[in-house]
Amino acid sequence: MSPSSCLSMLSRKLENLRSRPELLIGGSVAAEIALVLHGWSSGAAMTELVLFHGIVSVFIIAGSLPWLRRSDSSAGMALYVVSLVALGPIGVVGCAVMELVRWISSRSSISFEEWYERLFPRALADRAQALYELIEWRGAKPSRESTVAPFCDVLDQGSVVQKQSVVTLIADHFKPEFSPALQRALNDPEPAIRVQAATAVARIENHFLQRSVVLQEERARDPGNPSIMRRIALHHESYAQTGLLDSERAASERTIALDINMKLLRASPRDPELVATVARLLLELDRPGLAMRLLMPWLRAKSIPHPLVAPMADALYSLKRLSLLRRVSARLLSSLTASAEDEPIRASLGLWTPAHG
Repeated sequence: MSPSSCLSMLSRKLENLRSRPELLIGGSVAAEIALVLHGWSSGAAMTELVLFHGIVSVFIIAGSLPWLRRSDSSAGMALYVVSLVALGPIGVVGCAVMELVRWISSRSSISFEEWYERLFPRALADRAQALYELIEWRGAKPSRESTVAPFCDVLDQGSVVQKQSVVTLIADHFKPEFSPALQRALNDPEPAIRVQAATAVARIENHFLQRSVVLQEERARDPGNPSIMRRIALHHESYAQTGLLDSERAASERTIALDINMKLLRASPRDPELVATVARLLLELDRPGLAMRLLMPWLRAKSIPHPLVAPMADALYSLKRLSLLRRVSARLLSSLTASAEDEPIRASLGLWTPAHG
């Protein structure tokens, strides 16, 4: 087949090429093969061959443009057109090799959904396990009975599947207490576990980012709402407490939370919850002197509000004011409740009462 007859055939089939890309590929390949055979057999001049290739390229571009403009067009088709126009027969060979490699690799590849399922396998298999999760993760046990130690044990001694289940549970129900286990998973000798743990960290951070965007939108709609401001401050504080940030980023998040709470405190200076929050943030930022200055007026009060007990004891201990801590320990203890939540601070303060002195 001569180049002129090939071009004539391409002209007659142009309309079909616009709607059927496989005809475009086959026709262009046939034209380039015919061009190579013609040059080989007749010894045509290079200028003649380049001219014929230019005409073929014009037909290829004209036939492919309508199809390439479609939203569902393939990037491989665009690469084919560019390769053929730029490199001629060599481009055809290169694209053929590329398609062969893609076909071979696709036989052993998996879909994104299957990959994600393998990365985060479903940890629950039956109703009994679902009930266990409902009890365990929704706080049926006192916090003092909850521990991350079993997670760490599984990550140390468990199989790959067991480790994947643990990382999945941590990612789905993350709490700051789980940070040591997640950090351990990030350093696991098994590469699949490290990848899964890194993906879990990204999911957790993305959740905080999305929550931050939502809160900022609420703030933009109602800038003066103290409830929204408190939620924003709590969000930054919670992010700092995840244990996933380095010390500098965690301090930055706490500083943002502190600034917001300080503004709220100026509007409500007698709110013990706000005072306790600001004092706790100051202590976490290693500013015990400022925390004690804020708490001192409450220390002189007849009754110390319950939220201020823990930050007050921490501030006195951090400043090494141990004699004052010993004198006020009984008053601090009287403000505590008999709940399990207060048990750790109650046990600590009991060591400073005169009976133990």
